[in-house]
Amino acid sequence: MDTIGLLIISAIPTVIGVTQALRFKEKADEEAKKGPKWFNLLCVTANENDSLYGGKIVLVGKKLLIDTREETDAFLFKGLFHDYIGTEIPGLVSHIGTDPPALNWIYVEDEEVKYGTGSESKEGGKIVGPWSYKGGLHLQEKALFYAGREVEEGRWELKYGQNSKGTKVLIAMATIPDEAS
Repeated sequence: MDTIGLLIISAIPTVIGVTQALRFKEKADEEAKKGPKWFNLLCVTANENDSLYGGKIVLVGKKLLIDTREETDAFLFKGLFHDYIGTEIPGLVSHIGTDPPALNWIYVEDEEVKYGTGSESKEGGKIVGPWSYKGGLHLQEKALFYAGREVEEGRWELKYGQNSKGTKVLIAMATIPDEAS
C-alpha cells in the first residue's frame, strides 16, 4: 500500500507540469489565431544626440528611407514577418499605402533597402531574407544597416551591407497596438 501511495505522490509534479504545458500551448495557439503582429521601424544610433536617432522608417519611391523630420508626409513602414513566396524563408512585408491597401516585400539590392511586388522582389540579385529581429532588425543573421547620403532635407538612404560609408544604425521595432492594425 505504501508503494502505491508513493507512486501517486511522485506523479503529482508530472501531472501539474503536463497541465501547465497544455495551458501554455493553448494560450500560444490563441495568440497565433489573433492574427499578425504589425510593427513600425525606427532608427537608433549610438549617440542619442545624432539627428538620425529616433528617425522613422518610411517608404518613398520604392526605397526605405530614414525620415528625421518631426512631421512626415511619407508613408510609414507598417509591416510584419511572413514566409517569403513559396518558401519557408522569413520575409518582411509592409503596407505601401491605404488607397488601395497593398503589401510589398522588403529586400536589399546593391546595398539599398527597397520594396516591391512579389515579381519585382524575385528578379535576380536581390536578398529577400531571412529577416529576423534580435534586439534589432537582422537580415541573414546580421544587423549591417547604415545611413547613406541625405536624399532631401531630413531624409536619408537606408543601406545594408559590409561596405558602410555612413553612420551605423540599429533598426528597432515599435509594435502597433492591435486596434490600430
